[in-house]
Amino acid sequence: MSTVRFSLVTVATKSWVAEAWEKVISGLFGGHAMSETNMEEGLCESKWETELRKLQNEVHSLCHQAIYQLLPMAGAYQQSLLDESLQAYSVYSPEEAEQVFRKGNQTLENIKGHISGIRYNASKMRAANRQVNKLEDMHAKAIMYHNSVKPYMDTLHYHMEQLKAIVK
Repeated sequence: MSTVRFSLVTVATKSWVAEAWEKVISGLFGGHAMSETNMEEGLCESKWETELRKLQNEVHSLCHQAIYQLLPMAGAYQQSLLDESLQAYSVYSPEEAEQVFRKGNQTLENIKGHISGIRYNASKMRAANRQVNKLEDMHAKAIMYHNSVKPYMDTLHYHMEQLKAIVK
């Protein structure tokens, strides 16, 4: 039993001595301070990368949802409004038909404005996203993403919500 304890103490002492030598050598050459700095920068970069990936995924899904899902729904709704307006003159009296036509026309104009806003902001957001992706520095990418892509994303989100409220 004493032999086992002695060998464990020896192993613990040798690892402690090795760690002490590593600290002394790192202190002399500044290696330990450099490795801590690099680790901190690596953690920061990974945080920036994580946030950028999250924003890029959100941009991609927002554009996809707007262009491939919401705009076709809006087009179908516009067509149904046009059909309804045309049929109003055959079903309602001229005054009621005119009222239905005006209401439908106003809704069509609102839809048209939001579709234009979606298409414009989606294209500008993609162009800004391409420009930001050319940068190498993660911190600069994050700042540029916040300054150039995020405003288009917020405006696109607004137009999408307004259009969803009209169409649904």
